[in-house]
Amino acid sequence: MNVVILRWNPEISSYSMDSFKNAMEEAKNTQKYRLNWSVWEHEKVQYGDRFFMLRVGKGKTGVVMSGVIMSKPYRSEDWSGKGRTTYYVNIIPDFLVDTEQGKHLSIRDLEKALPNYIWKEGHSGMVLNKSLGTKLEWLWLNFLYNNFTKKFKKNFASNLFDSDCKSVQKTYHYYMAPLIQFELAKKRGAACEICGYNYEKVFDLFSLNCKAIHNIYYFFPSDRLVKNARQNFHCICINCRNIYYDLCSDTNDGDLLPFECLVKIKHK
Repeated sequence: MNVVILRWNPEISSYSMDSFKNAMEEAKNTQKYRLNWSVWEHEKVQYGDRFFMLRVGKGKTGVVMSGVIMSKPYRSEDWSGKGRTTYYVNIIPDFLVDTEQGKHLSIRDLEKALPNYIWKEGHSGMVLNKSLGTKLEWLWLNFLYNNFTKKFKKNFASNLFDSDCKSVQKTYHYYMAPLIQFELAKKRGAACEICGYNYEKVFDLFSLNCKAIHNIYYFFPSDRLVKNARQNFHCICINCRNIYYDLCSDTNDGDLLPFECLVKIKHK
């Protein structure tokens, strides 16, 4: 599991600002937006890797897109018309943020939080090391959680769920990034916080890769915003999770409930 940095300079790219604004609308309206992008380290990039797209160059730079790479790299015509050997991947965004219209995770924010990497320039399609990739995942999640879960804003689009205040919570509940799962399991263990079932006593979890450690930790909404969204993750086994979903269906029209709602019905 890699985290891949894609770069986009709208001043020189065949993908214009108008293309991006149209992408925002398509994501908001259909949740089916797809595109492809060039990758430099094509020998390292894999199907299923995570990506972050950075707007670079002049203007309001920063993270404009995150999502998943949905193909192996393939060779095709050079987008610039210069005849260079160019590899591409197909990608599916989960979130899009228009840096022109509101709050965004800027290049300056990245440089301040993660100074040991050159964010503002470089090739598109560079692979981060696992430590830096995990830190970027957390930084992005906290940005999304603190800016887009209480009030819908026009510079935000979800490509997996309707672009409303619940889309961040739903995405990280149902489709959480494997690197986050892996780090949580290593640091906090893998015992269900409701019934106590311990995955580590049954499976050698950490001999597996990041993709294999999923469906262990889940993101749950909270009644109030917390500074660090890490507090909203809880380890829960499949049996307790099914009870949780029944509770959501019976009492909340299927919408996600805070984890505490499940804790309350547990035998003491």
